Amino acid sequence: MKRSLVGLFWLLLVVGALSGGGYYFWKQRQTAAQAKVETAEVTRGNIKSRITATGNLQAVTQITVGSQVSGIIQTLYVDFNSRVKKFQPLAQLDPSTFRAQLEQSTASVNNALSSLHNAEANVGNQAANIKSAEAAVLSAQAKVDAAQGSLANAQAGLTTSEANLRKGQADFTLAQRNETRQNTLRERDLIATSDLDTAKTTTLTSQANVDALRSQIEAAKASVRSAQANIRAAHADVEAAIMRKQAAIEQYNSARAQVEGAQAQVSQARANQSQSQTNLNFATIRSPIDGIVLDRKVTLGQTVAAQFQAPDLFTLAENLDQIQVQTNVDEADIGQVKAGSRASFSVDAFPEQRFRGKVKEVRQAPVTVQNVVTYVVIIDTRNPDGKLKPGMTATVNIEVENREDVILIPNSALRFKPPDYKPPARRERPQGQEAGERRKRTNIQRKSSVYTQNAAGKFVEHKFTPGITDGTNTEMTEGDLKEGDKVVISAGSTPSTPSGGGNQRRGPRMF
Repeated sequence: MKRSLVGLFWLLLVVGALSGGGYYFWKQRQTAAQAKVETAEVTRGNIKSRITATGNLQAVTQITVGSQVSGIIQTLYVDFNSRVKKFQPLAQLDPSTFRAQLEQSTASVNNALSSLHNAEANVGNQAANIKSAEAAVLSAQAKVDAAQGSLANAQAGLTTSEANLRKGQADFTLAQRNETRQNTLRERDLIATSDLDTAKTTTLTSQANVDALRSQIEAAKASVRSAQANIRAAHADVEAAIMRKQAAIEQYNSARAQVEGAQAQVSQARANQSQSQTNLNFATIRSPIDGIVLDRKVTLGQTVAAQFQAPDLFTLAENLDQIQVQTNVDEADIGQVKAGSRASFSVDAFPEQRFRGKVKEVRQAPVTVQNVVTYVVIIDTRNPDGKLKPGMTATVNIEVENREDVILIPNSALRFKPPDYKPPARRERPQGQEAGERRKRTNIQRKSSVYTQNAAGKFVEHKFTPGITDGTNTEMTEGDLKEGDKVVISAGSTPSTPSGGGNQRRGPRMF
């Protein structure tokens, strides 16, 4: 019996010792765990949501000056960082070749002008020939008219002669009849011999008159034939004069065509002269703007070849007091960037200084690099002290939203999960309309969780609806946390994991 009691006593003693040791060990672990818990305070204040990107500084107006002609750099008038005015010479190509071309083209112009003057003089000569031919036509026509008048006179004379012949023949017949009567009377001795002689004389006179009238008719016919011949000759002269006039007109038209050809040659020669003068002018490389020389890409004596494209000689910036940042924003964030949004950026040369600017332009053209789509955003800023230089790399923050006087929860608290945290089981992804409705419901009810620690050392979960974030703190739009509450950000070696609910708005994206 005593042995049983002694055994029981030792058993109870061992159990008590083990229980005490286990409680002590558990208490020490709890104390150690509590001692390692780190918290951060929930605050109230203002928050700005930003999009972070990187880009490069560039001048607002940057121009590459090239050469439209080929040649050897004879003189350089400017160097790096030289201030230049508009139309100021930057460099001089060897002009000897261009001057020779200009002289040759000028000689061609003078030659073409001489040919033009000769052609114009020939036009004047041909015009005079036309007038002379027209005068000859008029003269020949006058001869035709004169010949026609002579023909009319000859025909009238012929008609008169024929009438006179008929009258003479009638007088001759009457004289013959009178002579016959007088002869009969004389045979009967009724008249004197003198009366018979008179009648015979009258008959002979009438016959002579008839012969003379017949000669006049022949002469009149000859005059008619001569007048007709003159008319034909005059008509031939008219036709010849008309042909000479037509030939003169054709020569005049040919001379006019030669004048037009000479004028075209003058225009072509002048165009070549203008091109040669332009090439000579282009031999002097001039600044198109007021600005500063950023880069000089040629040296004295270098040959510039402008055959297929204009070679780059200088890079000019118009005004470095105004400068731009060209940055690329991811397609997921570009919808939040608007023209006029405020931005700030820093450069490696002045890491402690923040420079301010505004979004000037959001370009629509996408830029795809390795399947990553970005959009170019241009930010304007002032550079009065000249600290910012083209080509510097800038880290840009673009403000997209502002909240004032809101509850702010540290982002480190969103990443904390207690040691006994079990992530929710993944559900099978729904399809079709059910998937769209569940996605809407999830977006509306999406929550994030943070934890506080009570007096017993237990972690208490607090769900809230997140708003915007600036990368350090997140806005609480709905939730039970208050300003001054302590939220757990770390507990010993407990790892921090991303929040299951996520934020309402995406945090800043780094490029």
